[in-house]
Amino acid sequence: MSSVKDHYTILGVSRNATPDELRRAYREAALRLHPDKNIAPGDTELFLEISRAYETLIDPEQRKAYNKELEAAEDIMAAEASFQCKIQHSRKNLLQIGEPQVHYLLLEIYASEQLPSTRSPINMTIVVDRSTSMRGQRLDQVRSAALDILKDLESIDSASVVAFSDRAEMIVSPDQAKDIPSARARLSLLQAGGGTEIGQGLDMGLKVLHRNFSKEGVNHMVLLTDGRTYGDEELCVALADKASEDGISINCVGIGSDWSDRLLDDLASRSGGNVIFLNSPRAIQDLLRSILDSLSKVVASRVRLEGGVGQQVDLRSAFRIAPEPMPLGDSLPLNLGHLPTEGAIRLILELVIHPIGVVEELTLAHFNISGDILRPDVESTSLPVEIEMPVSTNPDADPPPEAIVSALNLIALYGMQEKARHESELGQAKQAAKRLENLATHLIAAGERDLAKAALSEAVRLSQDHRISSAGEKVLKYGTRALLLPPSGDKT
Repeated sequence: MSSVKDHYTILGVSRNATPDELRRAYREAALRLHPDKNIAPGDTELFLEISRAYETLIDPEQRKAYNKELEAAEDIMAAEASFQCKIQHSRKNLLQIGEPQVHYLLLEIYASEQLPSTRSPINMTIVVDRSTSMRGQRLDQVRSAALDILKDLESIDSASVVAFSDRAEMIVSPDQAKDIPSARARLSLLQAGGGTEIGQGLDMGLKVLHRNFSKEGVNHMVLLTDGRTYGDEELCVALADKASEDGISINCVGIGSDWSDRLLDDLASRSGGNVIFLNSPRAIQDLLRSILDSLSKVVASRVRLEGGVGQQVDLRSAFRIAPEPMPLGDSLPLNLGHLPTEGAIRLILELVIHPIGVVEELTLAHFNISGDILRPDVESTSLPVEIEMPVSTNPDADPPPEAIVSALNLIALYGMQEKARHESELGQAKQAAKRLENLATHLIAAGERDLAKAALSEAVRLSQDHRISSAGEKVLKYGTRALLLPPSGDKT
């Protein structure tokens, strides 16, 4: 691939950065990385790269020549890339007005058609909460479901089971997982007791995954818990970040209602995974089989959207729609998770465009889509994506594409329950109840009567108890999020 480095990314500025912005970015980097002040490994080399980038871009003639060289290199990259990207805009042009405006991008990321479609090895560990609250049916269902998954693995796969309470231990090692009678005997020893320290389970689970790490396979952790961890939240987040850096994704499964959805959402979003809410442990078996099935159809892992937005643009929010719905935050890079062999990663970006002067075109963003292709003898190549929009004094007369309208309508329902929950936590019970009643009306119109009933039930509870129940929070949160899932049989 081309050896041309992206000086704009190195400096952390947009392609149309002004000289003042270049100087400011260079000064900030110099303060952080100057060799006289830093001795961390790699800092000196990074400072030299930043210096070279600044010297090239601050000189108008050098910058002009470099831009041509970079554009040619990116044309080659796009032709050779392992990924393809389709972009839809909420409108055909931006307005030349003296106030901020909102614009939406729908990105669909596919694998290149040139990639071979072969099943990749799976390296998976199931991390099970064995605290006292899991006693009985919950742990019985987990034992049975884990054993069924081990039976479904192929010879190229690796699997293990880790259990934790206030400490963690290996229940089924990768070697034992290949011997079903041995795995069954080991799982029968899994008993409930103790408190809940998720960090213990994550730590051991990652260590086990690293022992059998597959560069050409999917490395994945499934965390099952029914409780709240205490005192180790920062450790959990740090471990999720480490998992992301190492190419390990985490799916979190919350059983019942007494677990921290915000923590599990944070862990999953940082690693490119997903959170699943189970009201009943009876669904664990089908859920684990569904996860295994999806892992067997992955063509690329650790897919990321990197780069930056334009000088007059802010990223307000990002929401992954498929394969699994998940809010992604408001800052780049975005960890998008696994890319299926068939279908796509779909995400919608909400951009705020600041007042636009007299220009014909505005650069919205320059992104880079990267990931690890899980195919032997196939080099992973990233895809540069430059997004520009024409600017006009006349409003776009055409309506937004239906795909964007539909996604935004469903995301709005998810947002309504989030706002109601926030209002409830602030003590604004009356306002939260009205919002949930409004949500119920929209859900009925969408044909979601069970969710509407749950919203109305929580509205009544707010009027009486001045708070939303823990179970109601999760039913509404993950119920409205699941509305974004494609219909059964739709691969996109």
